[in-house]
Amino acid sequence: MAYHKAKEEYKWKQWKEEEEKQLRSLGMDEEAIQELRYSDWKDFKAERRYQEHRAAFPQHPDWESPATEEQETENISAVLDSISDEGLLHILMTTDKKTLQLLLLKMMGFSRREISEKTGISIHTINTRIKRLRKKLKNFN
Repeated sequence: MAYHKAKEEYKWKQWKEEEEKQLRSLGMDEEAIQELRYSDWKDFKAERRYQEHRAAFPQHPDWESPATEEQETENISAVLDSISDEGLLHILMTTDKKTLQLLLLKMMGFSRREISEKTGISIHTINTRIKRLRKKLKNFN
């Protein structure tokens, strides 16, 4: 199910107004209430960012499933099969499987941070692998 920002923001505002009414009736000063509101708003925005990102890929709730890894292998094969330039194909065929996996995820639009979380490889290592592949491709041209 998609995340509906406006609906969730409306629910948050309703909840927050009710909470602030209770805090005022208990005698809490206005400055502390505003600080709490600011803190809760930051939490709401963080949750919203997470939910919006998660909603973009609802078909993959469990990234560690073996089916996903098999699908990636099939996608890597499909990408390699679609390459008509023999030199480029040779470079990619001699590239290790992990780098090809990183390349595929990058092509799918994942950020390096997301790729790091998904594969368990550090962002620095991802950057290094992509840099080395770019260097090979640059020498190819």
